Amino acid sequence: MILRPLLRRFCYTQNTIRYRVEWRCLREAWRRIGRADHLFDGGAGSGEFARKTLDEGLCERVTAIEYDASNLSLLQRNLGRESAATTRHGSILDIPFADASFDVVQCTQVIEHIVEHEKAAAELSRVLKPGGHAIITVPHPPEPFPNEGHVREGYTEDDLKALFAPCGLTPLHTDWFLTRETLGWMMLASRLPLGGVYLPLALIDAEAGLSIDERRSRQPFGILVLFQKRP
Repeated sequence: MILRPLLRRFCYTQNTIRYRVEWRCLREAWRRIGRADHLFDGGAGSGEFARKTLDEGLCERVTAIEYDASNLSLLQRNLGRESAATTRHGSILDIPFADASFDVVQCTQVIEHIVEHEKAAAELSRVLKPGGHAIITVPHPPEPFPNEGHVREGYTEDDLKALFAPCGLTPLHTDWFLTRETLGWMMLASRLPLGGVYLPLALIDAEAGLSIDERRSRQPFGILVLFQKRP
């Protein structure tokens, strides 16, 4: 099938819009960090962001854990043959690594699923080296549609700062993504036939031309905060 790879160069499906839009904000956070040695990706899902981080040379090594069995299978499929990657079954409520093991911790769209989010925040901080960085993304309220997997609607910037402050993490940078307009295109894609309909990248990337304040003002679904652990 020649057509499908060609379309993937210019268009994205509903399932991959979020990855493209959120990665833009993650990459900007990484630009502020600089190249790192060892990344920990907690609740890595299918490994999409861990893969991108390695592929773009932002870190030398990545260790990724995932609790959900189906996601773990995808994670192992995507990163299992990568010599610079280690994948394991595990939970960010009990991270199976020693204190101060990693230069960067990354946790994207995970803690909103966890009742004991204070413990999750403490564990992420525990395995981070002093002076290291944490990249956290979560939904930002109001949530535009119900999500049964979420134990809370989302987090404001102040919510995230308050959650991680007791863990010794200082906020350095905040960004917002998936504006209400972008979500509208995602919902449109989900209603169109064939299940693999492609949307033009010009629509998906429209929010890239907005400033951080402009994205913040347009009812964003996602928020990113970059933290640094105190030495």
